[in-house]
Amino acid sequence: MKINLLVTGMLFCSAGSYAQNMFSMSSQHPADTLRSEAQEQALRYPSLRQASVTVNLFGSGNFDAKLNGKDLSSGKSRNARISSFFSVPIGNWSGNVISATIYHNEQFFNVREAKNQLDNPQVNEGDISKSTLGLSLNFSRTDALFHIPVIYSVVLTAMSDNLEAVNRFNFNGSIAFPLKRTPDVYFSLGALVQIDPSVPFPVLPVVNYFRKLNNSGLQLILDLPQGVSLKQSLSRKAWINLGTTFNTYASFYQSSDPALPGRFSYNTIEFKSGPGFEYLLGKYVILGVSGGVNKVASARTIAKGSNYNDAFIRTTSKSTPYGEFRISLLPF
Repeated sequence: MKINLLVTGMLFCSAGSYAQNMFSMSSQHPADTLRSEAQEQALRYPSLRQASVTVNLFGSGNFDAKLNGKDLSSGKSRNARISSFFSVPIGNWSGNVISATIYHNEQFFNVREAKNQLDNPQVNEGDISKSTLGLSLNFSRTDALFHIPVIYSVVLTAMSDNLEAVNRFNFNGSIAFPLKRTPDVYFSLGALVQIDPSVPFPVLPVVNYFRKLNNSGLQLILDLPQGVSLKQSLSRKAWINLGTTFNTYASFYQSSDPALPGRFSYNTIEFKSGPGFEYLLGKYVILGVSGGVNKVASARTIAKGSNYNDAFIRTTSKSTPYGEFRISLLPF
């Protein structure tokens, strides 16, 4: 029996919406940011912007997939992704911030030269697309613990591949201690707890370090677990950067094939590395281009309700080149 094309795409490509599996930057910073600093923070951290639309084009790459430890299929794939988000502030009082974020991801991909190793299931070649939606409710609070400043954050995310049903709820809770804050340096340490069986690590360290390295506009931005970069200003409205970013993605599927679970999700962990350029157009619009190498560090297919380590399909792939174009809005 041939696997439906939707499942074919799930096996080999990074589809789905930004799942917020690892961390929501929008809940880390706002309560620790003065209103006058909102635009400066959003320039530094793209996920703090009001809205964004990003187009990614990926080069062709080879894949190998295993089903319950047995060789399933190998071949080549090429894909493209259009991702968008829009953040809506809900409330801000006495160090508390509430906001909502809407996500949408549309994935287009092509599978070629598939070599199937099993009689059932098998993989089809072809072109497909997949859409996924996400809605996050973010809450953060600035307080003090034993006279030490502290930021508490909670993120609740609902994900779906349509508007009829929720496929997954995801909960993140974090605590961060700002240890140093000057005009040239910011440093905080903390921890993130994730309540979601699909994530590989239930607890992660959170490290946020920013430093102006010289008077010419060179900046170091360390923002674990999301990425690290060097950023150099060319003018008041133009910047170049070099770094690595880290994202997680998820997409959801149903199948009537007896060789597969009825409901399952495809979950990836990706690293993008390379240079980029951003330009501020007017007061609020930022145009950005970047490129480099995309590495899928982990790609696992998990039955609904199962844990990350219980994945029944595991896919490996070669690193591929990518190009990215982004248009985003700073906070109004």
